[in-house]
Amino acid sequence: MAIPLRPRFGRSVAVTVAAVMLASMLIAVATTAASAQIAGATVAATEPAFASFADRLPRAAIAAAERAAQPTEPVEGVPETGVVAGTVTFPAAVALASGSTYVVAYSPGSDVASPLAAAPVGDTGSYSLQVPVGEVLLAVVSRGRAVFDRWGVDSTTPDGAATVVVDSAGLAYDVALTASALVSGSVTVPAGVDLRGRRIAVAVYPGSGTGTVATSADYVSDTGTFAVGGLPAGDYRVAFVSAVTGASSEWWNDAPGFAQAERIVLGAATVRTGITAKLESLRLMEAATPTITGSPAVGQKLSASTGSWTSGAALTYQWLANGVAISKATAATFVVPASLVGKKISVQVVGRKATYLVTTRTSVATSAVVQPMTAPVPKVSGSAIVGQTLTAAAGTWTAGAKLTYQWYVSGVAVPKATTTAFKIPATAAGKTITVVVTGTKAGFATAAKRSVPTSAVLAVLAAPTPTLSGSAVVGSRLTAAAGAWTAGTRIAYAWYLDGKAIANATGSTLSVTAGMVGKRVTVRVTGAKSGYVTAQRTSTASAAVTYPNRTTPVSSWDCPSWAPIKGNASSHIYHVPSGAYYSKTKPEECFRTEAAAVKAGYRKSKR
Repeated sequence: MAIPLRPRFGRSVAVTVAAVMLASMLIAVATTAASAQIAGATVAATEPAFASFADRLPRAAIAAAERAAQPTEPVEGVPETGVVAGTVTFPAAVALASGSTYVVAYSPGSDVASPLAAAPVGDTGSYSLQVPVGEVLLAVVSRGRAVFDRWGVDSTTPDGAATVVVDSAGLAYDVALTASALVSGSVTVPAGVDLRGRRIAVAVYPGSGTGTVATSADYVSDTGTFAVGGLPAGDYRVAFVSAVTGASSEWWNDAPGFAQAERIVLGAATVRTGITAKLESLRLMEAATPTITGSPAVGQKLSASTGSWTSGAALTYQWLANGVAISKATAATFVVPASLVGKKISVQVVGRKATYLVTTRTSVATSAVVQPMTAPVPKVSGSAIVGQTLTAAAGTWTAGAKLTYQWYVSGVAVPKATTTAFKIPATAAGKTITVVVTGTKAGFATAAKRSVPTSAVLAVLAAPTPTLSGSAVVGSRLTAAAGAWTAGTRIAYAWYLDGKAIANATGSTLSVTAGMVGKRVTVRVTGAKSGYVTAQRTSTASAAVTYPNRTTPVSSWDCPSWAPIKGNASSHIYHVPSGAYYSKTKPEECFRTEAAAVKAGYRKSKR
């Protein structure tokens, strides 16, 4: 039960508490059998495992029981006494068959272990206490019962509790106790170990704390039972603190430390029974269940992870197949042999350290060992261009393996892309593509292999067919119009004559020359942009290049050979090569045909 001491009691209280602990051989730290000296003065502490519980022991109730068992004697200097009597009311659910309750009188400012007088409270709740007249502090203290102590009239601690004055006429003092939570159980020790004499304590710590300040505590009885009351509602962890050589301290339930202790949740008036402990001759070791990483397949390496164990513990390993030790498999890693196909693998870790129990922990078994799958890296064929289709070639897997496919764009699985072919969507532009082939077969390890990533997917340019404007006539100029390509596209031109490139013709226009006559002209536009596939588009071919119907003379007397008809502008007469005046005519215009000359308004020479 929690009994914080009044501040005015001073340093003497701390000294008294220490004396009580040493006298009963309880210490606020864990000890080993080798270091605890029952009769000696030295107790070697290894760690502050059970701190700050001594001041929570029921010192007031123990002292009251001892005082009540003594005969009433006159107090020196106090000639008179008065009788304090009344009734202590217990909560209805409190069992009175076990435990004890006392009404106790103290001199103001005295230690709770030094009462003036004490009287037990009967099962009916009545009591009678003879105390010296004068100012006293009255208290109702219990041990092993699910109630809170009462100091003065309405205080649950000595701090600030009001005193009363008792005269020879006596005093009526009635108190109604408040129900608390309580935990109870039993403790056993190794054969030959004597737990008698208040040498084992049970300390109850807040479960959400750090295990450094107890809420309540009590001793284990000589018969090995205990009951700790005075607990508010909450969750707790219970420590069994031993100062007995041959019986080590531990936490409930068989835990080596506060962090591993099992929690107990208590309501406002919960009585939790069955909290038992079997103390060992050696200390419990902190030990974690090992885990196995790796694939249980032939030829694969399995690794054991031990988790957290007591510092300094020497750990050894033993690998097991279906629970049977595997010969010479005693390292932290284990390569699975073919002989274990179909069996489940586990690993056993044993921890050893002086003054600690040898502790063994076994991992959860793996699934049954399987054979390795022959699994080559798949290959992807096709162009990494939006709209193109890629194809996966799985390669040669273990015969009978069932293969499945999954395509990924920059590592993200594409929904429903689970066949050998994959048409690249526009959303994949700028990203890489892989395919994962997974093979399964009974008795074999499932395997998954990913292809080498493609290059970054190229987008497709908007690329219209170019058009030509102008006449395919010698002396004219053709002009190419590229059309509306994707913004930012770099455009280049190349001109062709009957499909053959025209040297140095790389502009958007082309001058038609006599050498092109009879042939057709096209222009090819090439578009390029980063992140896009380069595109080319070729125009429709022009009409066959022809000479013009009329042209200028090549000299004062001559027309070009392709336009031999001479036209005389002053007479508007044209002359053909077979005419009488042809050689004597200086042409102002030359015509390709007589029809062209007539159309121009000329008439034919009559000679």
